[in-house]
Amino acid sequence: MKSSYFPLPVKAILLILLINQSNIIANSQPINDTQFIKTTCQSTPYPDLCLSSLSDSAATIHSSCHLMTVAALTVALTHTRSTSSAIESLAKSSNALTPRDSYVIRDCIEEFGDSVEELKMAVEELKDNNKSRSETEDIRTWVSAALTDDDTCMDGLVGDAMNGNVKESIKEMVVNVAQLTSIALSLVSLLK
Repeated sequence: MKSSYFPLPVKAILLILLINQSNIIANSQPINDTQFIKTTCQSTPYPDLCLSSLSDSAATIHSSCHLMTVAALTVALTHTRSTSSAIESLAKSSNALTPRDSYVIRDCIEEFGDSVEELKMAVEELKDNNKSRSETEDIRTWVSAALTDDDTCMDGLVGDAMNGNVKESIKEMVVNVAQLTSIALSLVSLLK
């Protein structure tokens, strides 16, 4: 009978090392869902806002760039809708609006209406998992258009002609929506 290349004590040591390495591999977890979001958010223009707006969806996202993008678009859509409603309420409640203030607010409401429709189309299209490159380009185009709508509303807020309190309230909401839409756009751009 031919003897083994390794003497018995070496075999035992190798076996112990192999068992220990298996335990290390079994105990090391893949990147968790929250860490995935944090890491992916670093590629967006507003990483802190990205993380805070998407961390509640970590269990749904499951380390999926696709699901994270759907979540980011949904957050942008939800905030766009609520901002539009808030601007409408502001317009109804403020008696001190000048004709120019009213025009700017109506313009913003219209722009946000367009933005809501564009973000809805993007969310619906992205929820269908079988996207071709051209369909991803459509999504990118819709989200870019929503961001342009935000910018158009913001353009009306430039200058001193508008009531300061009303202007600042709207401006703060528009900036938040634009940042969330920018985050969604940057995540859409990561999709292949």
